[in-house]
Amino acid sequence: MYWLFLINLVLISLLPEVISYQLSNEYLTVEFNVSNGQIISMNYKSQLMKITNETSMIYVDRIPITCSKLINYQQDNCSINFTYSCSDQFKNQLTTIYTLQSAWEFLNKQIYFTNNYNRIITSLQTTFSILNFNFSSVSIIQNQQDLNKQHTVFLRTNSLGIFTTWQNPFGYYTLSSNNQTITSFYNIGMNNSYLSEGFLIGFYHLSTYWHTNDINYNERFAYEKATTFFYTVPRRQQSIKHAVGWDSNDYQIDISTSHGVDEYKRLIDRCAQLGIHSITFAPSNTNISSRQQNTDDWGWENVLFLSLGQKIRLEQWKPYRDPIPTTVQQLLDYAALKHVKLVPYVYPPLGYRLEGKDQAWLYPSSHCRTVCASLASVEFQEYFLQLLIDFARVTNISGYAWDYNFFYDSNHTEYSQWRGWQWIRTQLLLTLPDLIMDHRYASQFDGPWSWITLNGYTSPLLSDENPETYPILYPSLHTDKISADFMRQGNVELRLKHFASMDVIPGFIGHQSERFAPDGSVPWIDNNLRDFDYLGFSYSLLSNIATAGLNLIHTLLPARDQQEFDLLPNDFIQFWQFWLKWTDEHMEEIRNGIPFNIEQDWSLMKSNGHDGFLFLFNPNYKQTDRTILFDGKLNLQYPEQQGYWLLKEIYPQERYIQLIEYNQTIHLLLDGQSVTIYELIFSLTINQPILFGISGRTFFPDDYILIIDGVYGEAGTETDQSIFVILPTMKLITNVYLNGIEKQFEQDRQFIILTNSIIFPGLYLPRSAEIFNNTIVISDLLFEQLTQRQAHYPIQWNDKELNDASWLGSHRLLVFICILNPDDKWNITAQINENPITVHKGYNTRDHIDSDRFMGYYLDLTNIVIQANIKYYLTLNMPKLNPEQFQGLFLENIERIFVRP
Repeated sequence: MYWLFLINLVLISLLPEVISYQLSNEYLTVEFNVSNGQIISMNYKSQLMKITNETSMIYVDRIPITCSKLINYQQDNCSINFTYSCSDQFKNQLTTIYTLQSAWEFLNKQIYFTNNYNRIITSLQTTFSILNFNFSSVSIIQNQQDLNKQHTVFLRTNSLGIFTTWQNPFGYYTLSSNNQTITSFYNIGMNNSYLSEGFLIGFYHLSTYWHTNDINYNERFAYEKATTFFYTVPRRQQSIKHAVGWDSNDYQIDISTSHGVDEYKRLIDRCAQLGIHSITFAPSNTNISSRQQNTDDWGWENVLFLSLGQKIRLEQWKPYRDPIPTTVQQLLDYAALKHVKLVPYVYPPLGYRLEGKDQAWLYPSSHCRTVCASLASVEFQEYFLQLLIDFARVTNISGYAWDYNFFYDSNHTEYSQWRGWQWIRTQLLLTLPDLIMDHRYASQFDGPWSWITLNGYTSPLLSDENPETYPILYPSLHTDKISADFMRQGNVELRLKHFASMDVIPGFIGHQSERFAPDGSVPWIDNNLRDFDYLGFSYSLLSNIATAGLNLIHTLLPARDQQEFDLLPNDFIQFWQFWLKWTDEHMEEIRNGIPFNIEQDWSLMKSNGHDGFLFLFNPNYKQTDRTILFDGKLNLQYPEQQGYWLLKEIYPQERYIQLIEYNQTIHLLLDGQSVTIYELIFSLTINQPILFGISGRTFFPDDYILIIDGVYGEAGTETDQSIFVILPTMKLITNVYLNGIEKQFEQDRQFIILTNSIIFPGLYLPRSAEIFNNTIVISDLLFEQLTQRQAHYPIQWNDKELNDASWLGSHRLLVFICILNPDDKWNITAQINENPITVHKGYNTRDHIDSDRFMGYYLDLTNIVIQANIKYYLTLNMPKLNPEQFQGLFLENIERIFVRP
């Protein structure tokens, strides 16, 4: 045995010294020099990059610490660590940790510093240079919600791209040496041993298509894909269906009263009816909490933690120690009975007390009346995490709604407070992975690496939800359309400029009813309960599904008012339910969703690039001809097999439009103030006859006759494209009947083509029908539609409601005087057939009249234009306007009118 040991020792000493080590997966190979611990090359899909000067620098008390003497390294299949001794007097060590997992197209680098004697770590810097590539263009991408922050840097050759990013919102990126050297740093401000977030070096091949001048399709995709590997819990298999009681102004409800309990039960009942599984719960509860005891700047602490927030802060109520008050427990029980769970509001930085320990985290601040809690405090992080876990377990809530999570502690860096908050949320989800997290204001500032801990969504609208706080992007008389337009704009920004995955993009279905009274105060009693925008709602719902289909976040529900609760039509409820369920059936398409043009239309495609949906929006009142090119900009791929590529309208009408091909351009007419949804279906074969160009169904009564039945179209229109049927197999057809009438046709193999157009009788009045030559003509079918709507939804509106809110009273015949940037101080007058009529002013608020929320001027012709097919002449006296400022006159509250030919 002794001689065997000596022989082995000699053999080992004769082996050549190993000077490099590789991490490798199916995409990327990274080679390290193990004599100094630096990267020497990176090979991405056979494209080799030579790397030099790959270093890390730590600053302690603002002084750079040299840590260059390699003393050890360790490796396994997917990582390698290099440990260096530092030259400072405290015998610190710095370790660089490199990780490359399967399926990653990036390398992850982390830095650990021992920080003996707990001095302040000021900042961290990393640098590397690429020797053998010239980068023709570069972009440093700023955080559009906080321009003092940067998301990433992109470097591009003709075909290859590289990005670098820290997994926190605070990294800064600089380029030098002809863009071949990348340096990045961020400020830390912590005094314990420290492990950094990851620094990613990622790769991609450039796409032909660009979202913006600075963001290529594959840049957005590569960055977003990288974030998905770091989710705290697995991605959901169903969309979140959630209601925010706050947006129904539920703080006006006092659940210490029987009236308040009944009112809140209706909110829960509506959720249960629609398939909404959770509701942010923030009613008043005067038996438990008092507004006079609130310590936050906004004055809402009394509704936090299911109304227990004040007592929790003062340590007067603790989970497990104290019973849940009856006023709270009865609604927890009722919600559970209805398969709905409550979600409490929580403000993290308030001055939470814990006898003998809170001195570790409390600091003077007027933002919490006297003292706030510091999220930078490790002791507070541990206390608050345990509080949240215990509260969730004893109440069986569905999640938490965070707000007021500002980093107020000026004694600590913003980064240290953010990191503490990130740790709390991460550990909370690891303990209770089914919790959802509803984020209110401020989360939008923190960027995509903060959102991986959400298991929910960032701040809806990227602002406050109240209609007093967001602008009117496009004139409209419908508050739900105004909020939907603003939501879509924000969600486009999140998707493209913040690289957000669809899992974290927030929805906003409907609108929050105005919060303030005319004198600017907040009513704490029932106020403006009836506020549901019956005709604007579908536009808002479908805007949410297109742009945030995994987070169906409902605002005002038609529930607090008894009439709105009782009288909402069944077919309306079924439409609502259908689209909520639709999202669960199309998770793949939603996760691939992107806006693809300047009009902010969205493509939701399957990964095969053949099947999916197009959501086309026209927020203007005028009809528009939308041009669509079917190419990779829509996430489409050229079909490798021959087949049939079908374009089908599924909303508002259901009909096959035409066959399409890759790179084909088509034109689609969009009504004013509308959303139109098309489905793309690629099929290798046709199994049943398919009718194109009109709505209807087809069948064969025998081998030679084709029946087209149930055909309908929009009144006053004539088909302008060929109407044809594709047969499943080639067969000779001798006769074609359409709605029982024989039609002339031609047959070309499997195609049966009608030779004559089809006319649908009546007056053409599309949604938002434009009035020409100041002449109003209303068809009997429109009068019938308005009358039927009133019978179908028979809310008994009072005059104040109708005067305050143009979106109420959907049975009314209104005319919108559509002017861009209108001024509510103008004096506009109108006459119908030379008789003066009232010109109304519409605001996106109810009582608190704010010029910045002025929608525009409109006329109510409900009791004035009362005869069908008679010309009424409108005269307007208006101020001088700029060219194109006046958009036209449009009839409001019209839905498509369908008739048989």
